[in-house]
Amino acid sequence: MKYAPYYGNLIWTKHSIIRMRDRGLPQDTALDTFKKPDEVEKGREHGSYRHIKQFGPSRVTVIAKQNERREWLILSAWIDPPMKGSKDAKEQLQFKQYQKASEWGKFWLTLKKQLGL
Repeated sequence: MKYAPYYGNLIWTKHSIIRMRDRGLPQDTALDTFKKPDEVEKGREHGSYRHIKQFGPSRVTVIAKQNERREWLILSAWIDPPMKGSKDAKEQLQFKQYQKASEWGKFWLTLKKQLGL
């Protein structure tokens, strides 16, 4: 999948592109979410907005904010539940394994994560 910093008359931050790539979220799906959301909420950061759209069983969220020139910046985007095989799906699985593990199991899983195994 290709991701562009300028796409759909929007500016996509490096962070948003990295996060979409890690999450297996196509840029055109994020663009569709921004342009035609099911709902829009105020974001955590002053002046930011969450654009949310349901795609079947998946919910896509795009965080956007206007800059001083009134151009829209896409700050981040994600899909829930995560796409199979994506970095987020692997992290979610590791977290579930950690929650179910015994004390020694948690110790071992933490050690493996710190060693990058």
